[in-house]
Amino acid sequence: MFSMMKKTIKSPCQLICTYDEDKVCVGCYRSAEEVATWDRLTNAEKQEVIEKTNKRREAKGGSYYGFG
Repeated sequence: MFSMMKKTIKSPCQLICTYDEDKVCVGCYRSAEEVATWDRLTNAEKQEVIEKTNKRREAKGGSYYGFG
């Protein structure tokens, strides 16, 4: 019998890893805590983080720093 492994949601890291005054990464828009705990989150929790990063990105102008 084959083991069914769920695909994990990949990190949104943009390899910039610099934090703004709110302690949010200017590359991926995750908080320092979200970056530190990413590997321990469930896919559902990762999806919640992704949704938060999308809102943060939109609030700051709609694009990833350094990528457009």
